[in-house]
Amino acid sequence: MDENYYGDIKTFLRIGLVLLSRMGFMLVQIGTIPIQNVYRIVFFNVFEIGLAIISYVTIGYMFTYGEHSLAGILGYTSSPFNITSNITDQIIFGLSGVLLGSAELSCFTIGRIHLVASFIVSLLYCMLYQPMLAHWIDREDGWMRNNTLFDKKVEIKDYAGNMVVHLSSSLMGAIGAAFLGRRLMRLKDLDERSIAREYSALTVIGYLLVLIGYAAFSLPTNQYVRTPDNYIAFIVLNICTAFATGVLLTSLLNIFIARRILNYWSVLRCFQGGIAGVISIAAATDIYNVPRSAGVAAVAALFFFFFAILVHNTLLEDNCNLISSHLVASIVGTIACPIVAKKENLGGREKGTHLLWQFICLLVVLATTIVYSWLLFLLLSCCKLLRNKDEALNHRRAVAVAKYLPRKSCLQRLFMIDSKTDHIAPGDGDRSKYLNEL
Repeated sequence: MDENYYGDIKTFLRIGLVLLSRMGFMLVQIGTIPIQNVYRIVFFNVFEIGLAIISYVTIGYMFTYGEHSLAGILGYTSSPFNITSNITDQIIFGLSGVLLGSAELSCFTIGRIHLVASFIVSLLYCMLYQPMLAHWIDREDGWMRNNTLFDKKVEIKDYAGNMVVHLSSSLMGAIGAAFLGRRLMRLKDLDERSIAREYSALTVIGYLLVLIGYAAFSLPTNQYVRTPDNYIAFIVLNICTAFATGVLLTSLLNIFIARRILNYWSVLRCFQGGIAGVISIAAATDIYNVPRSAGVAAVAALFFFFFAILVHNTLLEDNCNLISSHLVASIVGTIACPIVAKKENLGGREKGTHLLWQFICLLVVLATTIVYSWLLFLLLSCCKLLRNKDEALNHRRAVAVAKYLPRKSCLQRLFMIDSKTDHIAPGDGDRSKYLNEL
């Protein structure tokens, strides 16, 4: 009997570890996002997981893996809701991408957005938008995957969802955060379980689970055929190298430039730098070697560190640093891929052509995501469905006092803490010291 008669074990590992990483995202969100009711984060994650799975396996998969293609833009099938065994592994791969992308998107809006708005945003992302991008990039008949430029055959290189998952979700979330705008909370109203004492360790565990989920998503599918055969170990080695490079370089930058390392937020930034390194090699994890993985991850970590400081001093609330670790790292990785990679059709005399095509596809994905997200969040805002009740109150507070506040970093501005007070963090046993500031 064929050893694959019962299916590919990598499919089980992928979806199982990606679901585990969703728990990691929940721990990260609880440990980094201040919220007045921490159970709102738990509920939204459980709700979103169920919504993502149902919406994708009933409708979303057809837009990616439908038997027909509409000009390489959108897939469709003549027999909907009929999943055949020959595409189940692909559907699990697409579902894993949807689960990761929706988690990254929710890091910007969770606890702030209205339940109805959360339903609409997640449903459209999982059922339509990401499946459409996946059809462009992952399907053989997608227009980005199979095209010509200057009479030369070109194709986008995006092995592990660099643009399909990480770039699209983080950019969409950043636009949602921009629409939500500033907020101001009173510390005495903050749930004691939100960024509570025990979350120093739990947030670190959350990031490790996220890393495991990204590694599982990068496993080759059963349609992936290469020589040598041991590409699983090859890919995992590249991911470990990129993560270690990002952590190490971010730690050194924290020590020698920021001169702050032994506090909660600086330690988390080191882990986020490692995640940025992993995201940066996602486009070509399968064809990089260890030195190239380390080099691309080092460049991404540099961009991450300085963009994190920049974003931290803007009005955008991005406590999980996804703009720097995912959006910026995705852009770096997409451009680096045809420059650094030496295999497939990405090297040699046609390198310039493939670099141009990669850049064109990047611009198209960026522009499409910006337009789509801006229209969606504008509609929700006009319909008064964007913010939940607590968020609406916190936003009105922030708008009312904005003209009286000096320029401050994100958490200082969020809680009106003075410049001598460190950011609220796990381990603060007594929060009464902050209350006199309010």
